[in-house]
Amino acid sequence: MLFNIQFCSIWLWISLVCANKVALSNEDNQVCSGMYSREDWGGKVDPFISFNLKDSNSVEGLSVVIFDFKDYQHLGVEIDSTMHYICDDYAIRHGACNETHRNEYLVQKLITNPTTGENETAAAQIMTFYQTENGMHEARYPVKSTGYYCVVASSLSDEAATFSAVVNFRNAYGQLPGSEINNLPLYGLLAIFYLVAMALYSFAFWKHKNELLPLQKYLLAFFAFLTVEQIFIWAYYDIKNEKGNTAGTKVYMVFVSILTAAKTSFSFFLLLVIALGYGVVYPKLNKKLMRRCQIFAVINFAIGVAYLIQSYLTNPESVTLWPLATLLPLGLTMLGFYFWILRSMSQTLRYLQEQRQVVKLKMYKKLLSTIYFSLFVLFAGVVLSSVVFIGMNTIEMVEQHWRTRFFFVEFWPSLVYFFVFVTTAFIWRPTDTSYMLACSQQLPTDPENVADFDLDDLQSLEGPSNHIDDDFNFSDDEEQPRRNFNADGQNK
Repeated sequence: MLFNIQFCSIWLWISLVCANKVALSNEDNQVCSGMYSREDWGGKVDPFISFNLKDSNSVEGLSVVIFDFKDYQHLGVEIDSTMHYICDDYAIRHGACNETHRNEYLVQKLITNPTTGENETAAAQIMTFYQTENGMHEARYPVKSTGYYCVVASSLSDEAATFSAVVNFRNAYGQLPGSEINNLPLYGLLAIFYLVAMALYSFAFWKHKNELLPLQKYLLAFFAFLTVEQIFIWAYYDIKNEKGNTAGTKVYMVFVSILTAAKTSFSFFLLLVIALGYGVVYPKLNKKLMRRCQIFAVINFAIGVAYLIQSYLTNPESVTLWPLATLLPLGLTMLGFYFWILRSMSQTLRYLQEQRQVVKLKMYKKLLSTIYFSLFVLFAGVVLSSVVFIGMNTIEMVEQHWRTRFFFVEFWPSLVYFFVFVTTAFIWRPTDTSYMLACSQQLPTDPENVADFDLDDLQSLEGPSNHIDDDFNFSDDEEQPRRNFNADGQNK
């Protein structure tokens, strides 16, 4: 079977390696992976690529070539105006190769650059061989420089022949592929950021431990959960780097996926109940409304687990359409959450403005600005990455995309999430007046005189409260009697 190099850029995006070891077969006979040199990343061993033929009972042998993708133009020789890629009888008769290299891939040592007109040699070694017996090939391909390396195997005996092999892309630092290794230090650093932010929030929590709201307790507990979750994610990459993609690693991956999905769903749920006014505008929410929020969060959680498990198992560099089976439902539930949150936020802001609740209004405006800013940053990241990729030609995209994809696809959203959560938590952090704001209603007055409050009966924190319309019908009970106080606490 001949290898048409003109379609190389297409299959590179369809069949890429998701770990340092990947299966190769007659149905998927080419794989690629980004690799770092030992000088660029460091490690205990010299990086290499090895080829292990597992089963070749139905074929006489395999023609194999290992090369850096940017040297793909050195593969093949033009014979009678047609590109030929294998050293067979036809190529030998025309002097393209000799009997010593029979059945191996044809390699041109020098090619002419169409732009400059100068002769160029391959940037890295191009290794080709013909293997007829099962087992590990005796020679390993040494990786001397950072690049995007590919392995292609072809059977010449029969187009219907089957074979299976394993290619090991072994980096110097461990078992992780080059496209994932940056996640190891970055998630460790993010865990430290969460730990520092949680410590600062905990100090305010302890300082005002006698003036706490239920919402503030939930935020501290969620701070601890997020910190632990980031540590578990970092540990996942560390274990995978040491052990490889084993069965134990996959089980741990499922556990991490559940934690991450729980984080996302509870984050939306927490933001939604805040937008509905829980804890600051209203002591409690209507049971039916709260149950709807909880059910929607559970649905988002279930779809999120399915998507994240599929994401971990799918090639990190591939653009296969299979993830859309879970990505589209997840996107719809997230859009539903965003719509509900923004709609509730708008109604709460309108209510606070009508009641001239200046202090609470400022808090919610800060939160709304944070949400809009996060959406803008995420959208800007997508646009920026798209512009960069569109501006590159195919060779540059394949050579560079594997180094930066992790940041825009995975770590960038995690960084934006950290900013949004920390900002939200510190807007609602415990203060000297936060408890007062939750159980009080500011007297309608001008914005300069924000010290006068109309305090509800403190017992109302234990009971339901009314809302302003049907969507916020929190209780059918009568409103609690209220006692009016001035800023000094004297009964008016």
